Amino acid sequence: MISIKKLIFIAFLSLLTFPLFCQNQLVNPERQWSVYRGPNSSGYLDNANLPETWDVKNSINIKWKIDVPGLALSSPVIWGDNLFLTTAISSGDTIGIRTGVYGDGEPVKDDSEHDYKVYCFNRNTGKLIWERNAYTGVPEVKRHPKSTHANCTPVTDGKYVVAFFGSEGLYCYDIDGNLIWEKDFGKLDAGAFNAEWAEWEFASSPIIHKGVVIVQCDVRGDSFLAAFEAETGKEIWKKIRDGMIYFRTQNQLIAIGK
Repeated sequence: MISIKKLIFIAFLSLLTFPLFCQNQLVNPERQWSVYRGPNSSGYLDNANLPETWDVKNSINIKWKIDVPGLALSSPVIWGDNLFLTTAISSGDTIGIRTGVYGDGEPVKDDSEHDYKVYCFNRNTGKLIWERNAYTGVPEVKRHPKSTHANCTPVTDGKYVVAFFGSEGLYCYDIDGNLIWEKDFGKLDAGAFNAEWAEWEFASSPIIHKGVVIVQCDVRGDSFLAAFEAETGKEIWKKIRDGMIYFRTQNQLIAIGK
């Protein structure tokens, strides 16, 4: 097996010096990079005191860098001094991620067993705080060459950390890495709706709002929105999405729906 290494080096995250309102070891929730694209999913944070330039090769404005095994397109999230990250480690995938412009969307033929991991690092030093194996098994859905089996960015509210691996499940840990609950939604195939052969994996990141975990699953089959209590995993509501799906071919507009 070739271990595909992912570098956590981005100054954008590792050099963050969030102005923390420290009182009784509490941090200001509005200053945390706790979800995909950060506060309000906006992609930016004012007054973050970041360097304007950096050079990974020459370690200029790089605080630390470490190797992480596996393949993942998920982003790191941060709460206080904790940085959380996911990855999927294959026992047989030697393809890696293929970049560039090309017309071939054939899924990667890899039926090997994968370990779906959740990591917690110290954001100041890169030291591993804890590592959890959420699931081990052969992926239910194959991936696109530009995709991975760990596309969903985790989310945290400072008390819970939620990681979503699509068909391989939704997992909720406490901040110390103890598994609180998990959910299995079955096969979540988010491939092309006009080509059954096109398996591209899943990439919708969860959110936490006022103690509620919300997931959006637009897939081939029954798409749905669902909300769960972060503390217990109890389902609050689930809504099947019956809307139309539109796509365009070279000379046609096609709508799919019931």
